[in-house]
Amino acid sequence: MQYQSNIPTKLDPLSMSENEWIKARTQELYDMLPLTSAEERKARVDIRDEVMELNKGFFGYVAKGAYVADATVLYEDKLQSARTAFCEMWWKYKFTPKYRADLSFSVFFQPRLSECVTRELNPIKYSLRRTICMKAAKQLGKHWGQLTKEDLKLVKLPPNEMKILEAIFNGRYSKDVDAPDNRALTRDTGYKGSAIETIYNEDYDDIEDLIVHEMIENESKLSDGDLLKMSELYGIPFDDLVDARPIGEAKLKKQLEDAMFISDTFETASYFGLDSDGCDDEE
Repeated sequence: MQYQSNIPTKLDPLSMSENEWIKARTQELYDMLPLTSAEERKARVDIRDEVMELNKGFFGYVAKGAYVADATVLYEDKLQSARTAFCEMWWKYKFTPKYRADLSFSVFFQPRLSECVTRELNPIKYSLRRTICMKAAKQLGKHWGQLTKEDLKLVKLPPNEMKILEAIFNGRYSKDVDAPDNRALTRDTGYKGSAIETIYNEDYDDIEDLIVHEMIENESKLSDGDLLKMSELYGIPFDDLVDARPIGEAKLKKQLEDAMFISDTFETASYFGLDSDGCDDEE
């Protein structure tokens, strides 16, 4: 295997398979990054670029597996989204002052990049969707999170807003609609949904998605203490967060187990403290 790089290596690519070389060289490059500050790591764009070139197959895997509820979004769109998201966070891997260093490259980045792709490219922005659904639900005397596709025939809104409402429930994309996000509002999660409206960060559809995001950032399950901090930060009732926690855990575990590309190296769910049944009963 011929390999050219301006960054020296102590490895012998000729003695390795392609996959072994990619993994070993990626680790070697990250071990060259300073641990003193994030800014110093970000400055090593030469390392970033080589890591991206080495792992181009991984970005393709992320793009292929990311679900976007819009048939007009192409594989190339998702690939570019994944690569762009990586450029924003590449330096975090193995930055031990803040992140754990015992995860593989793919285990660390797969859930993070998949989340970014989904949120960027899903067709209807959460804030826009919430506004339209609240208008429709008000006419029917119900909470906007309880609105269903069957309710649309009872709603009277201006034509443009009706098109958006139809796109929300049918997954159809209108080029007049801003991006992202489009997931079902109607799932019965078993916990109260009124607190959703108080979430400050409008990137999240519901409490369970917020919990998934926080587990990804923390690289672990959320304790009651973590939920208490979230309750204070977002203004969400603590009991709602407790009720949503097992749903978020099961959701994240499924996402990780679906990532067959990385399961041959790590038992991915175990890194987040999720047992074989999806969640633990004890903290």
